[in-house]
Amino acid sequence: MTKLLSTDGEGERLDRYELIAELAAGGMATVYLARNSGVAGFQRLVAIKRLHPHLAREPEFIEMFLDEARLAARLHHPNVVPIQEVGDSDRGYYLVMDYVEGDTFARLLARAAQSKPKVHVPYAVTVRVMLDTLAGLHAAHEMKDDQGEPLMLVHRDVSPQNILVGIDGISRITDFGVARAASRLSTTRSGQLKGKLAYMAPEQARAAPIDRRADIFSCGIVLWEALALKRLFKGEGEAETLNRVLYDPIPRPSSVRPDLPQALDDICMKALERDIDKRYPTALALAEDLEKAAQALSVMGSVRDVAACLEQVVGTDLAQQREEVRKWLARSEPSRPGGRLSNPPPPSSKRSTYVDSTKTRVEGASKVDPHALTQPDKSASSVSSAILQVQAPTGPSEAASDRRRRRTRRYLTFAGIAAAAAALGYGASRFSSPSTQPSPPAAAKIETPAQAASAATAAPPVTVTATATAEASATASATASATAPKPSKPVRPRTTPNSTTTATTTAAPDDLSRNPYR
Repeated sequence: MTKLLSTDGEGERLDRYELIAELAAGGMATVYLARNSGVAGFQRLVAIKRLHPHLAREPEFIEMFLDEARLAARLHHPNVVPIQEVGDSDRGYYLVMDYVEGDTFARLLARAAQSKPKVHVPYAVTVRVMLDTLAGLHAAHEMKDDQGEPLMLVHRDVSPQNILVGIDGISRITDFGVARAASRLSTTRSGQLKGKLAYMAPEQARAAPIDRRADIFSCGIVLWEALALKRLFKGEGEAETLNRVLYDPIPRPSSVRPDLPQALDDICMKALERDIDKRYPTALALAEDLEKAAQALSVMGSVRDVAACLEQVVGTDLAQQREEVRKWLARSEPSRPGGRLSNPPPPSSKRSTYVDSTKTRVEGASKVDPHALTQPDKSASSVSSAILQVQAPTGPSEAASDRRRRRTRRYLTFAGIAAAAAALGYGASRFSSPSTQPSPPAAAKIETPAQAASAATAAPPVTVTATATAEASATASATASATAPKPSKPVRPRTTPNSTTTATTTAAPDDLSRNPYR
């Protein structure tokens, strides 16, 4: 089963690759299912093997990792998982390999052994898987350098975990991480064991010099366990496992499975000879004997047999895995044709603001108009930048409405000012024309009796009251908006000399309190 790295359709990125799920983890690296996306909706699933973070700075492990890339890149064989490229990121080195949909031979055998009742993998399927593995391994053993010299490569980690069985029925060998070659970048330390103890050849477990025949012994262990459906050398601990590999008698697979044909029993035991001179010299020699025996026993399997067995044993798990990946890909599908070219930027947490001049307050907006970010609001110049930073309206339509509101407010403000000026001018004209001056109000006071007698015979005195101001206020109030310019000072009563008498009037306090320009 795959382990999805995220459930929202947005995976972790490694350069141009997007990691989807974790496929497997070993002692040196982790293998991920990843997607490589391109233009016009192009995408391809690949497997990425990334060095563990705690080993990313260890020169020895880095060299081993690069060895695998360098060696496997030379292999072009249908039974070897190809490496497309090697990359280096801020998280360490990684290898990009073809994604093989299927499962490991180890999981296939384990699920068969755990089934109730136990399901034995057919002989035909075991033979076909082993023939494919031996073909890929022989191609690796026969590799040569650019000068035509043999590289003398030894895989050193042949095990069921490193044999991938695809849904197409083809088996492929992978993981050359601990492979040894004559021209390898890194050198093995004296006495250091590399590989899995339970699948090591005796000479490899003793840290003695090894050649391709060590891989033949490992293939014999895999064949034995596939036929008997039981572990051969695995003990309770590493010490017990190592002792079994070196010294314990090796039982025949027929001792566990009595119905096993004699020919398959003999081939398996020859591959497990502790004396390397009695062992098969090459993977090709082992494959030839196994193929002849299978044909004679009519158990020569095909890729269709392997695909059918894989579907029967782990088909449910593979279907669930395929459905999870399909849903993940569906959630991450771009909303526009042509594919997603890049990840969309995260939504901004800032709130843009605009100023309502009629209410003199700031209101929050829920969105930011990307077009308005480069076109600041011109009305912001009337507000002190030390108090408030005015940002763009929330959107194109709202920006247009806001501009219309500002133009309306400016028009009403200017109209109010013009109306007030006209009203004041009208009052001034009435003040300057004696024929239109009103009679003194009852509230006017006569200072002396002499002035009162003089006023009875003389022309009526010119008196300025608050009437003109009140009329101007009423006119301006009818045309101005809710907000008006700074009020001007009220008109004070003035006296006009007429002969030798003067009359003085004073506006009532109630009239001044109703003045909106106060």
